[in-house]
Amino acid sequence: MIDKIDKIIIEQLTENGRVSFANIAKEINLTDVAIKKRLDRLYQKGIIKSISAEIDYEVLGFSEKVDLLITIDPSKKKEIISKLKEVEDVKEINEVTGEYNFIIKIIALDKNDLKIILDNIFKTDGITKISILTLLEEHKKTKSLPRKILQTTF
Repeated sequence: MIDKIDKIIIEQLTENGRVSFANIAKEINLTDVAIKKRLDRLYQKGIIKSISAEIDYEVLGFSEKVDLLITIDPSKKKEIISKLKEVEDVKEINEVTGEYNFIIKIIALDKNDLKIILDNIFKTDGITKISILTLLEEHKKTKSLPRKILQTTF
């Protein structure tokens, strides 16, 4: 699916999304045109979905990060998802297996802002149970490719 050159391109862009094609090309001894063509192919295959900025919300003043574990009435799933998508402070909605149906990631400016957001979500018809997890500290967040890519692709 990908070769060693693709892997290097992906790693470089994952590390720094602003790295130039010329800098990548220099590292692997290709032209920047060849790098662009490979990147286009990676997009076309769906291997790379996007290259984006990672925002540090704490620097912007958002001091509260919480995950909500939500159980719902399955008959109201579409309406619940639609309502949660409208909440600007909801950054992720992930459907999961197990005791809960969804994990919702929220950011808030402060505890008062968080209370307003949570009150709004708690009023959503069809949500039957919510557990709140407050992020205390992030110990690992990696951007690197899984080692298994090397084992299975080359």
